[in-house]
Amino acid sequence: MQILRARSIIKFIKKYPPLLHFVRFFYQLYSSFKFPIYILFDPESIRTKWYRKIKNMQLNKNKPLFLDRQSEIKEFFNINNLYLLKHYIKYGFPNTGRFKRHYLQAFKGRTNLNKLKKAYDSVSFNYTLRLMLTYERYSMITGYLDFMVKNSGKNLGEFKVLDYGCGVSDIGLLFCSYTAMVTICDLDNKRFNFLVWRFKKRGFNPETIRVKDTEIYPKLPRLKFDLIIATELFEHVRNPLKLLKNFTESLKSGGYLFDSMGGNFERDSRPLDHLKEAFEIGQSKKYVDFYNKHYIHLFPKKELRYLFKKR
Repeated sequence: MQILRARSIIKFIKKYPPLLHFVRFFYQLYSSFKFPIYILFDPESIRTKWYRKIKNMQLNKNKPLFLDRQSEIKEFFNINNLYLLKHYIKYGFPNTGRFKRHYLQAFKGRTNLNKLKKAYDSVSFNYTLRLMLTYERYSMITGYLDFMVKNSGKNLGEFKVLDYGCGVSDIGLLFCSYTAMVTICDLDNKRFNFLVWRFKKRGFNPETIRVKDTEIYPKLPRLKFDLIIATELFEHVRNPLKLLKNFTESLKSGGYLFDSMGGNFERDSRPLDHLKEAFEIGQSKKYVDFYNKHYIHLFPKKELRYLFKKR
């Protein structure tokens, strides 16, 4: 009934062009500045058996998750609420399309060999805001943890984990809280400094790999890791096959690759920070064949489809 009523209202509005333009204007205004109500409440996505552990990792356990994350930003970058408010008024809140379009403009005409790192460096603060206040990655991995423990015969604290292209490394923090040996890797800029600060603020001291050049993938230790995390990664690198081969050499036999691309490149290729070369290689037969030769897709037909096991 509500759907039919909404359709009738839309049909009525479309009959009157001035009214249609008026509604569109205010909808765009709302979309640009809408306050992210969700930051005032803990998201349902973390209300699982791991909820208490996630809450215990907050700097202030009495705050909702996203408000606590905002406090981390303010403390590290030495800014206050007024600064953030002015920033949101100018660019929109981090959850809006307006904010995303703004920071993606840094990549326009700057995805070639010599400019990509500088593009990422120029938006390190805005990228941090978006990662911290629009997403949380804990819920991406929690559905797989029991399986990995049972399948590997190891407790989470026994895992050696590489979080590559880690962003703000929520998953790395989660494994650290279980005393796992964690290595974090990402571009060397202020966002990575913030990330290291997040770990140390909680008493964790992970190994770090700072990527100085987007075109040179760091050499990884052979057969070291039980789990490599690659969330929102392969679509951002110049040669995903080369990186996948590096991961394969660095994973132990029977180790796990957590790939949020699900082993394929069916994701939208239009965002400016998604590299054309990545999709050309990722959609090639060579990439698919290498994946199938070296990895078992553990949950190909289920909602939990991001986990692979090295053959």
